[in-house]
This record gives sequence, structure tokens and C-alpha cells, in this order.
Amino acid sequence: MIRNYFKTAWRNLFRSRLVALINIGGLGIGLAVAFIIMAWVVDEMSYNKFHKNLPDIHAVMENIWQGGEVFTTASVSGPLAASLRDEIPEVTYAARVSHSSQQLVSYQDKAISEEGIYAEPDYFRIMTFPAIAGDPLTTLAESNAMVITESTAIKLFGTENPIGKIITLNGEQSVAVGAVIADVPPNSSYSFNVVLPFSLFEKDNSPAISSWNSNFMLTWVQLKPGTDREQLNAKLTALIRDKTDSKTTELFAYPLADLAMHGKFKNGKPAGGRMEMLVMMGALGLFVLVIACANFMNLSTARSERRAKEVGVRKAVGARRKDLVIQFLSEAFLTTFLALIAAVVASKLLLPAWNNLTGKHASLDFSNWKIPAVLLATALITGLISGLYPAFFLSRFRPVKVLKGFVTATRGGSWLRKGLVTFQFVISSFLIVFTMVIYRQVQYGQQLPVGYDLQYLIDIPAKGDMADKFDLFRSILVQQPGIQAVSASSNNMVGINGSSNGFQWPGKTTDQDFPIFMTHVHYDWAKTTGVSIVDGRDFSREHGSDTLTCILNQAAVKRMNLKEPVIGTLVDNHKVIGVAADFVYNDVFGSPAPLIVFLGTGKMNHFFVRLDKNADMQQGLSTIEDVFKQVGPGYPFEYRLTEEVYGNKFTGIRSGGQFSSMVGVLAILISCMGLFALSMFIAERRTKEIGIRKVLGASAWRIGLSLSTDFLKPVALAFLITVPLALFVMQKVLSSMEHRISLSWWMFGLAGLMVILLALAIVSFQAVKAAVANPVDSLRDE
Repeated sequence: MIRNYFKTAWRNLFRSRLVALINIGGLGIGLAVAFIIMAWVVDEMSYNKFHKNLPDIHAVMENIWQGGEVFTTASVSGPLAASLRDEIPEVTYAARVSHSSQQLVSYQDKAISEEGIYAEPDYFRIMTFPAIAGDPLTTLAESNAMVITESTAIKLFGTENPIGKIITLNGEQSVAVGAVIADVPPNSSYSFNVVLPFSLFEKDNSPAISSWNSNFMLTWVQLKPGTDREQLNAKLTALIRDKTDSKTTELFAYPLADLAMHGKFKNGKPAGGRMEMLVMMGALGLFVLVIACANFMNLSTARSERRAKEVGVRKAVGARRKDLVIQFLSEAFLTTFLALIAAVVASKLLLPAWNNLTGKHASLDFSNWKIPAVLLATALITGLISGLYPAFFLSRFRPVKVLKGFVTATRGGSWLRKGLVTFQFVISSFLIVFTMVIYRQVQYGQQLPVGYDLQYLIDIPAKGDMADKFDLFRSILVQQPGIQAVSASSNNMVGINGSSNGFQWPGKTTDQDFPIFMTHVHYDWAKTTGVSIVDGRDFSREHGSDTLTCILNQAAVKRMNLKEPVIGTLVDNHKVIGVAADFVYNDVFGSPAPLIVFLGTGKMNHFFVRLDKNADMQQGLSTIEDVFKQVGPGYPFEYRLTEEVYGNKFTGIRSGGQFSSMVGVLAILISCMGLFALSMFIAERRTKEIGIRKVLGASAWRIGLSLSTDFLKPVALAFLITVPLALFVMQKVLSSMEHRISLSWWMFGLAGLMVILLALAIVSFQAVKAAVANPVDSLRDE
């Protein structure tokens, strides 16, 4: 019996090949989009799940209250970890970890740059990074040993045993390989290839690392199972307030399990993160799939007159309604199964391009039985949703009426089809508006005044003792043609991690203990970067006392509420010699945070080189490389264009916009495919009506206009529904950005015009075709 159902279903599909192709294509596109998004969601939701103790792993974070606002940071002070071990019984392990940075590791004639961190031994008790050789715990307890990943070991040593091999770190220190761990999984929130003993970091950053007011490292803890976090956070806050005498600071433990999806904070509380993007993309995929299902339902019910006599004959010879329902569902499931095959092939082919766009590692692993099971279940549900209503709709016809030719479209069926068309174009119009708004927001962010000149600014990472050779490097380079200025800094211009909330200045009140980002720079910093000094001056070699001076940005002056004259004010015994115009760093869509800039006397991690605007870029880079290799012959020359680094800050929102635009195109394609077939059936149904009108004198133009208007009404209604919906959603999306565009009427008008013109082009083809047909052919049998 089942075999006969599917054999009949196959014959019906083959008989109506165009409709079958549209249904299979629409459902295939919908399922392919759903599968790709599903793979991406699975990849996102798997972040950090490989840690065995994940429920107990927490980052210690800090909230700082100031002026009615709360600022949240993951960077905390150096002495905190020891106090957590000694004074908080709920803490099983605590480990300090530096922010990641590039490390130059050399072995014999091989030198590579790898992402590295400094960590305490307990880091490997808290986190699950399996050891392949050696013991990471004992390795990090030493000061002259290091842990490397398997891929780094292969790069340096090939097939040799790496344990005990001596590596030169940053060209100045010999360190032995004590352990090799498996590569950090791509679904880890934190990635690295080299782990160095924290004692080395402690040595390089003394005495700041012993200060409770300097926040520039991460602290991870593993809590005892069943710990009450609310009580723990109260203890952490009491601890930090006791150590710092601050009444506006609180500490809290935040689960690593939540950090990937809910990593944004606003006023001290989680306020979104990647989960927002996850929900949005999931909704887009669902909408596209629903549009495809709506297409199937529309076309199936629109063909009711064609199938009515078939239903009547079947019922007349004894078929029950249940048999007919199963027959029509068989057609829906066969269509969906064919669409499933097309969708699996398409998603497998398109996933690499999707991963390239998003930088992810999403995959459809069919060796995991759960993946095929979920895909099959999705297809079955899709087939059921698509075919259920048409099956019951078509099987209800009465044989007496249909065999006498008394079959007309019901008012309810007509309203349903119009409602489905309206729904399809609501989603399509919304996606067009969404794409335009995101595109405009990215453009707006990129066109905002950065506060310094991005172009022709070269950032050169300085590793090892190369940082000690800055003066020699600068003195040679500034004599070369095309070089305008040279300076150095402890951070690049786009990201500054370190902050402190313990600064003192005249007139400071108790509620002004807010975090101030800080960086150290060399002479000519403002001249080289292009930062404007609005008051005072830049650091200069002509002033020997600049060692005990600082520069504030305008945001810091405002938040400190400093009175004029600002120049000469003491901030922590450092005299303010200049006020820099605010420039964008860290958050490209937010207002610049308070910043204090000190003249550095130690190593600088970044060399800045400003080329003349008339200089040839490639020639300038070649000149810089020659001088760099002359000064540090053992170091590979690496550089970054600050303009590109800044542009990378927009990658996330740009990728989201690109994906939504692609989904929007597919949604519109499916909607238009359905509208084309639907207009074809409706025009066919009204053939005799059109013939009579033409005989009575109606012009082809008027008939075509009448048919087109009927189809454009639901499309126009869709636009009217889309406007308030899109306005509400886009205001919510943009509200999280301090610098954002204003939603303009033309964005909605353009989206509506595009959809209406596209729909008009599609339905007009069928309308004109029906209007110019010879009425003799349609009325021949009357």
C-alpha cells in the first residue's frame, strides 16, 4: 500500500514538473539555509564544552561604580589570586593568566611567531588541555621551561622529540620545552600555542603586578561543586573593598560556560553577546524555511481544481478520506525527501565558503549519528507542516459536486493564500531593511572620525631584545627618505587592555574611583600616530623631566572633572603636560574611555612608523625592513597596517550583514518562485473570465492591470506590516551602540519599492500572457 502511495506521488510530481521543480527548489533552499545555520549554531554552542570541570570554572571579574554607571572588566589585579586561595574556602584552584601576545620562538635556524600567554601552574588543573608529552604543571612551576602545542612542536622540531629541547624566546632568553599539549580546540574562547611561566611575566611587570589598583591580567578559579555564587560574590566584594578601601568596586565570579554566549555587560549585568547573533541567525533560517513551506501550501491549494476530479473519482470508487490524506502527505514527503538530498549536497558545498566568511569551523559530521537524525527530523517536520493543510484541504471535496464540475475556490482558501503571500513578503522586506541598516551602520562606523591618521601608520611588533634597540632603530630610520616620524608604545592604537582605578588627582571624590585605561609610549607619540594635542604638548626629548609626566585624553579630563588649567595638574605624582583629543580604541562604536598616557622607560611592544603621504608604500616598507634587519638580524620582520587592523574591528557586524543579505536574497528568490507559480495557476483559473471580458470589450491593458492588482495587494500589505516591525527590531539592534545611524524613511521606502517592483515584474508576465490570449480558445467549449 505504501509503495503504491509513493508510486502515485512520483507520477503526480512528474506530471507537474514545473510545480515540482519550484517546490523542490524552494524547500531545498530553505532546508540548506537551515542546515548551514544549524551547523553554525552547534559549533557556537560547543564553545568551551571540552573542559571537564566546566560548571565549576569561573573568571573573576570586576564591577566599578561611578556616576550612576557600572563598568565591567575581566582584568583584575595581581595580588588577587593569592588572597583567593588563602581567604576564600569555596575556591579550589586559582590561577593568574596574562592576556595573549605574540612570542618569537626560535630553534636552530627556525624562527616563528606564535600566540602565547603567561600562566600559573594551576591553570592546567582548572582547564582541560590534554598533555601529549611532559607535565605542564611541573613545567610552569619552573622559570626556564615552557609548554607548547603539538602544531608548534611540529613546526620547530618536525618528528624529533621536543621535550628538553632549548628554545630561544624573543631572541634573548633560553627556555626548555617541558611539555607538549594537544592543540587548543577551535571552539575555545581563548587560544594560544605557547604557555610561559607566570614568574617571567611577574619579573617583567614589577612593581605594578603587586599593586591592588593595577588591573591588567585575568584570574581563573575552579570552585567547589555546589558553591552558592551569590554568597561567594559577596565574599569577593568584601575582600576587594578591604584590600583597596574602595566602596565603589565589587568582584564577582562569572561562569566560563556563559562567557562565550553572554560576554557583554551593561551596568554590571550580562547584556547579550554572541547569543543575540545566534538567535537572530536562527530566526532568519527558520523564516526562510517557513517561507518555503508556505510556498508548498500555496501551490498545493491553488491547484485544487486540477486535483478535484481526481479526488471525486477516488472517493466514488471507495477511497476513504484517510487514504487521500495519506496520498497527499506522501507527495509532500517525497517532495521534501528530494529537497533534503539537494539541501544536504548544497550545504556541504557551501559550508567552506560560510566558514571562510565567518572564520568558524562549522561542519556537518555524518559520522555522528545525531547529525543525520536531526537533519532527517527537520525534513520530516518540514514535510508534515507543508503537506498537512493541503492534504486535509484537498481530501474534503465531495464527489457528487466535483464530478458535476461544481468546484470553486473557497473564500477561506483564497484568504489563506493571500495571507501566506503576505507573510512571505513581510520576511523578505524585513531582510532587505535589515541588510541596508547593517550596511549603513558599518559605513557610518568606518567614516566616524578616528581621532588620528590611520593611513601610512605602520605597527611593527617588537619582540625580545629588539625592544631594547628602539633608539638605534629610530635614529637610523628617521634619516631615510619617506620616513616622517618614529615612536613606540606598549599597545597598538586599536586595543589597550591595561587599566587602573587607583589614580589620585586634586578634587577627586569618593564616587570618582573609575577605571582609567593606561598605556606607555615613547617620545613623538602624538606626532607619529597623528593624535591631536588640544592642550599642552607631546612628550619631547627637549624636556628632561618628561619621565614624571603624563598625557590625558579629553574623556579622562571630563570624567575627572579637572578645572582649568589642566596642564600642570598632578595625577599620581605625574604632571599633566598635554591633553589629547579623544581617539577610537577598543570599541569602535562606543565613546572613547578615559585614557592616561605615560612616557615609557622600559620595553615597548610596538614600534610605530609614520610614512610621508607622498611616499610609495612598498618602497617605504622595504626601507623599514632593511633597517629592522640591520638592527635586529635575528628577528623576522613583521608589520601591520593600522588602517587594516582598525578595519578588522568591523568584521563581526560586516559578516552578519553579509549573511543576512544572502539569506534575504534566498528568501526573496523562494517568494518570487512561489509567486510566479501561483500567478500562473490563478491566471489559468480565470481563463474563461478573461475571455468573456475581452469579448465584452475589455482591453488587454485593463485586464492585465486587474490581475496584477490582485497579486500586489498582499505584497503592499506586507510592506505596511514590515515598516513598524523593522523599525522596532532595528532600534533594538542599534540601541547597544553609542555611535549609530538614524533610521530614515528612505530605507523602508526603498525596500518596499524593490519588493513591489520585483513582484510586479513577476505577476505582470503571467497577467500579460493571459490578457493577450485569444478568447476563442478559452470559450470554445461554452
